[in-house]
Order: sequence, then structure tokens, then C-alpha cells
Amino acid sequence: MRKKTVSPARGRRPLGVGLVGTGDVARAHASNFSKIGGCEVVAVLSREKERARRRIDELGLARAEPYGDLSAFLAHGGLDVVVVCSPHPNHPAETIAAARAGKHVVIEKPVALDRASLGRMLAAVKRAGVLTSVCFELRWIGLIRNVRALVAKGALGEVFHAACGYHHGIGPWIPQWSWNVKKRMAGSALLTAGCHALDGLLFLVGRRVVEVAAMSGKSRSNPLRYEYDPNVVALLRFEGGALGEVAASIECRQPYLFPLLVQGTKGTVWNDRFATTEWPGLKGWAHLPADCPESGDVEDHPYLGQLREFVECIRTGRRPSNDIAACAHVHDVMFAVEDAIREKKTVRVARTAARS
Repeated sequence: MRKKTVSPARGRRPLGVGLVGTGDVARAHASNFSKIGGCEVVAVLSREKERARRRIDELGLARAEPYGDLSAFLAHGGLDVVVVCSPHPNHPAETIAAARAGKHVVIEKPVALDRASLGRMLAAVKRAGVLTSVCFELRWIGLIRNVRALVAKGALGEVFHAACGYHHGIGPWIPQWSWNVKKRMAGSALLTAGCHALDGLLFLVGRRVVEVAAMSGKSRSNPLRYEYDPNVVALLRFEGGALGEVAASIECRQPYLFPLLVQGTKGTVWNDRFATTEWPGLKGWAHLPADCPESGDVEDHPYLGQLREFVECIRTGRRPSNDIAACAHVHDVMFAVEDAIREKKTVRVARTAARS
């Protein structure tokens, strides 16, 4: 099939946004799109149409229509952008359907729980010629942006080691816990949550991971009743030889913690502090004054920067920096980590190819 040309929004009418899902994440997306000029939520989809209607009323989305059927939702006349914020296993089918309907797609993480589904999504999006934006929104938080700039400007020299972690207990105090404990719904500790740490690590190092080794486990009492290991540690080797570490715990009981360490031949970043030989008068650690990842609450996630870039890309036809093709490697690494844990050995990271 011939690839459809991506063009800016028609005329000057607002971009019509449709939400797939009615949970807290959908509410956060609705709130952030309301802050972007020329955007309007026009449709909300839920398994139960009445639930979609209630969410529309709660959010004051005066012009939005409720739907209980995906096909009818996608046929909404003013729909341009679909935001997939349903439970993880639904993301592939909903993304593929939206792409086939010619809609641009925002996809909550993880985009897929297995390689085959990811491959089908890549193929559908490429064939349809639509734009996508994956919700690795921490790329837009101040700390990550500042560290990225330091790396790009050579203030750290050649990066040879980096480590990042995601430590945020997901239990009954968080709505998604009821289904997040199930292997078929969540996939793994990395897929369901720790992917933010892995994406941050890969984004800052800026090179592909070629091999991984990993272990996972859970506490003996397993008080949160996880069907899979909610704690994982992985070692990574990047192209060029740099080493990486990523850890995730969704069983922990503590305030949200996102530790970051990036070391290079000229300097180091440690959370919001850094040192560099490029500043010869610097003594000790300097402070990076920026917003840091300090909360797992979706209301605190920096979606606004991500969505503003996506809207601008739709209007100009530019490719988003975080589209599904760009973010496929993060998922490939997570799938390799699962392979390494199962096979109890170091494994190469395969590249998922688009498949029909």
C-alpha cells in the first residue's frame, strides 16, 4: 500500500483529540491538551459508554462525544489525534486501528508487551503514514534536558558509564495495582514502569544497546501479590563499549526515587549535581537547577512538553523525536532483558522489524 502523505492540520480548525480510556492518565492528557492552543478533546472511548459520558462531564469537555465502540469512535468526524491510554495489552490493537483510520496516535508506555505486537504496530504506522508520540515524557523534564545538553556540548567528555533507576511502589494505594499485578497485563517491572528509567538512560547515552544481562526477584512474602518479579536489575553494553545499569522496583515502600548517574572522561552527573574538568574553577559539585523526577503521580508528569512538540509536528509534517520507530529500541532492550532473565545468560539485543 502506498504511504499516505502527512500534512498539517486542515485549515485553521482545532485539532480534534480522542481519548481511549477513562482513567487518571486520560484525565492528565485531557488537562494538558487543554493548555495547547488549537486543540480540543472531541471524543472519549470506554468499554462502557456511560463511563465515558461520566468522565466527559467530570472534565467539563462540553463538545466531546462518548463512545463504547472503537470503530464508531474512530469514525467521529472531527477526530485527528487518538490518545491510547488504556491497559497495556490493548495498546497494539488500538494503535493499529487508529493508524488504519488515518489518525495520528499518542501511545502510553509500554507500546507493546511482545516483539510480534511491536512489529505489527511499526508496520501499520509506516503504511498509514501517520505520526506517533510515545509517552516517555521524562525526556521533557528539566533535569533530563539539562543533562542531555551537557552531554551534547561535551562537558562530560566521552560517556563510559551510566546508571538510572525507577523505584516507586505500586500497591493498593494506586488504581492500576488491581490489574498491574497480573503478568499478562503488565508484562514486567520494566515494561509497566521501569521503562522510564531505561528510556532516560538510552536517551542520555545516545547509543544503541548491543547486549544485556539481568536478574529479577520478589520478596519472599510478596505482600503486594505480584504474579511476576516486581524487582529487576540489568547490565547493558552500548555500541562503542560504554556500560549501563538500570534497576526498577515496584514492590518498594518509600517515596518516589529516580536515581541518575552519568560518568564521562571529563565529568559526571549525579542526580541534579555535576562536576566537569571543562570548568577549571569549579570546586566540588555544582547544582543543576531544574525540575527533577520526584513523583509517580500522572498529574506531575511533564506531558505538556511532549504534546506541544507532537502538535507542532502534526502541523508542520515533521517527525516527532519520540515516535514509535525511535522508541522501539527501548522495548527491544526490555524484551532482551526478559530473555536474559529466563535464559540466565547474557543475550544480544535483537531489532524488531515491521511485520504485517
